[in-house]
Amino acid sequence: MNEASALPLAGFTIVEVNDAKVPLCLRLATSLAAKIAADLGADVLKIEPPGGDPVRRAPPTLPQGESALFQFLNTSKRSLTLDLAAESGRKTLAGLVDKADVVLFEEPASVAAMLRATKATPVEIAAFPVEMNAAQRPVSELAIQALGGLMHMVGEPARKPLKLGGHQASYPAGLTAFTGLMSALAARDASRPAPSVRVSLAEVMQWVNWKAASGAAASGISPGREGKNSEFQVLPCRDGHVAVVYTVTQWPATRALIGDPRLDDPKFSTRAGRRKNITELYAALAPWFADKTREEIQKTAQARGVPFGPIFSPAELLRTEQYVARGFLADMLHPTEGTLRLPQLPVQWNGRSFSPRPAPALAPPSSTEEAFMPPPSRKSGNREAGERPLAGIRVLDFGLLTAGANTSAMLADLGADVIKIESGAYLDPFRVVGKIDDDDGWWNRSPQFRFTNRNKRGLALNLKDPEGQRVIRELAAKCDVVVENFRRGVLDRAGLGYRDLSAINPRLVFAAISSQGDTGPERMNVSFGSTLDATSGIASLTGYEGEEPRISGMDVNYPDQIVSLFATGIVIAAITEARRTGTGAFLDFSQREVASFTLGEEILAAAPLAPRGNAEAGVAQQDSHRCADGKWLAVTLDAPDPSIAGFCAGQGRDAAVAALLAKGIAAAPCFDGNDLLRDTELQGVTLVRDEKGGLVKGLPYRLDGKGLVIERPAPDLGQHTDDVLRELLGYDDARLKQLNDSGVTSTTPTIGEV
Repeated sequence: MNEASALPLAGFTIVEVNDAKVPLCLRLATSLAAKIAADLGADVLKIEPPGGDPVRRAPPTLPQGESALFQFLNTSKRSLTLDLAAESGRKTLAGLVDKADVVLFEEPASVAAMLRATKATPVEIAAFPVEMNAAQRPVSELAIQALGGLMHMVGEPARKPLKLGGHQASYPAGLTAFTGLMSALAARDASRPAPSVRVSLAEVMQWVNWKAASGAAASGISPGREGKNSEFQVLPCRDGHVAVVYTVTQWPATRALIGDPRLDDPKFSTRAGRRKNITELYAALAPWFADKTREEIQKTAQARGVPFGPIFSPAELLRTEQYVARGFLADMLHPTEGTLRLPQLPVQWNGRSFSPRPAPALAPPSSTEEAFMPPPSRKSGNREAGERPLAGIRVLDFGLLTAGANTSAMLADLGADVIKIESGAYLDPFRVVGKIDDDDGWWNRSPQFRFTNRNKRGLALNLKDPEGQRVIRELAAKCDVVVENFRRGVLDRAGLGYRDLSAINPRLVFAAISSQGDTGPERMNVSFGSTLDATSGIASLTGYEGEEPRISGMDVNYPDQIVSLFATGIVIAAITEARRTGTGAFLDFSQREVASFTLGEEILAAAPLAPRGNAEAGVAQQDSHRCADGKWLAVTLDAPDPSIAGFCAGQGRDAAVAALLAKGIAAAPCFDGNDLLRDTELQGVTLVRDEKGGLVKGLPYRLDGKGLVIERPAPDLGQHTDDVLRELLGYDDARLKQLNDSGVTSTTPTIGEV
């Protein structure tokens, strides 16, 4: 078997349709989803308009003038130029799509209606939910981040909201579209087509920013930008900047690391006290950083388990020891640009990376269908009519907080039987961080836990006890997937790592999600989401012009959110492959690599960059402006207009939005969490209620126009332990009582830790 045929998606055929008049932010999402599939081995045929995809001319550029953005987004694809305004072009396209498995396109495309009616599975990228009926509304990435509430979270509270650097509205939607594509392929059977997929950038952004809605729903007060009032800030050091990041439990180690006696003051001993005295706190912290390099700070902090994050530019990532050791950056020989270095897909599959091939040159116009005929497609496994895509799949879920728990939650939304493993000694931290009271049973009432654990069954086992470990091994024999995001080595030390469990069940798909990945010199580094903002390069492109870089902060922790959008699709691809071959896989995900992947074109261009504020490729002017009612408005202009700030200042926000949209200008209110809760059109399917009335996060995409089905709310601690052990392992009452009496199982927190 040659290397190409051994790729996970070899045999699947995809047509990606580009329309010259589609907004750039949508086209980037479509191209990224298709790129991921192509790098995994799918045969992707890119349909370009006469003159080529406009992204071919988009910045940043490479030394010989090629677009780094185009080169990054179109690796491993083939290309065909078609005039879709002509009948012959549309006919050729219809013939190609009818022979493909999937067609990827954008809602405003001139041929969208035709593509929805073809035999291929349609995966459609839109700007807004269908409820908004806004297909022709002007749109930009700035507008999407504003509508999704993300801009409200980044920057100083008294200053304008900031856009996260890079394409952080388009690329999460592209990751989502890939996962939706894999969900559809997993759902199809011999008797009926796969479900259609619809992804809207606004819904994805609200999904990413779910903590804003969760916080507003829990307290009535939306979290927002804290800037210099936050415990997580950026400080200058001798050779750049470092993100100061630590959890509540890491404060004592942080205080000891800094060694300033002022930090011993009791007023700094609690989070509330540190926040109240934040200016004094940072006056004591800053001198320690000023005379040290980023490397010195990181190594010293990591030695004490403190997750400070040195801020790297995209160019500096090329030399990062961890990335070099893991081979995350691949050398690719381009016919005119020479050797290019760019990120590979941010996953290692059984230790293998997926080396991209160069993006295709612009082909001459053609209407010859046979010249670009896709090879025969590969069909996925049969499903019973009416079943959800992952019905019959069972998942052993060790996922915590966001990265792991979100991944397994989306598998549950798609019909998998997800068994969440906790213990009384080690709760999912969201049960504690999100607690809303101290009354009995508080551990079962966290809104944050509810958001990331719907549709799961809960099983509580002490993983330090040999009997608890024995139960896990028995369960692994009955499962198809394991999802975990413990610190590296935790499951291995308990005899529950991939080698142990795959020896019991060779078809097991084991998804290991960690901050740095399972290999490399930094594999054991402690990280928080905001640490990864810094070390991934995103923070270096975020900030007010001419000022220090900015991180997304503890109420966003952006890299934590997007990793599951990608990981879920890769897990489904591995499930599909395991169904075909009977052999599972070890999937090694690095959250940091996923975040850096969203800066692919900047790493490829490898140019040192300063923070770009609200800059966006291909846009003449964009910024956020304060309106007469004190609210903020995000505006994107095709041509500079110095009067726009004054116009906004003289209008209320809603009136200004309406007036600018009427002129064809992409304008959007900078929503906060309460705005998201009130705007039922924007919510679409991303914010839904479970049977207890609790707000939860839905799927960030739709299958056949529908979102998730909530079969059960998030489980209480150990709620389904007895049911699962009876059903899957045949345990009787005596065995269950023995486990409970010995403390192996529990439904209440106990003293201790994993």
